[in-house]
Amino acid sequence: MEEYDSRIIKALVDLVSKSRGGRRVTIKARSLLKFAGLNDKHADILKTAKVLGKLANDGYVRVESNKPVKTRSRVLRYIITESMELWKLAKENPNNAVNILLRRLRDLSNYGETQTQA
Repeated sequence: MEEYDSRIIKALVDLVSKSRGGRRVTIKARSLLKFAGLNDKHADILKTAKVLGKLANDGYVRVESNKPVKTRSRVLRYIITESMELWKLAKENPNNAVNILLRRLRDLSNYGETQTQA
């Protein structure tokens, strides 16, 4: 799982760091998978969405949905704007940004595991 997360995070940071002339980047889970060079099987799309969801809960990305939350079939768009921490990290030092996000994901995953064991 670590290698998978790493490729997703690296693709996300690359996308932001290489963006030119805009103030925001918008991406869907499937598009991020393709950008990372991974296959877009449904299970992988869900794994990618889960990673993006964790980053959204932590404030690194924002979720934009054009459908009501109550529907089962939703395609979420994830947004990173120039005022967000991820944008600044990716533009200043992409390698450091990848490390920070991976460490944060690891911390979030470990937190969930310690809560269920208690």
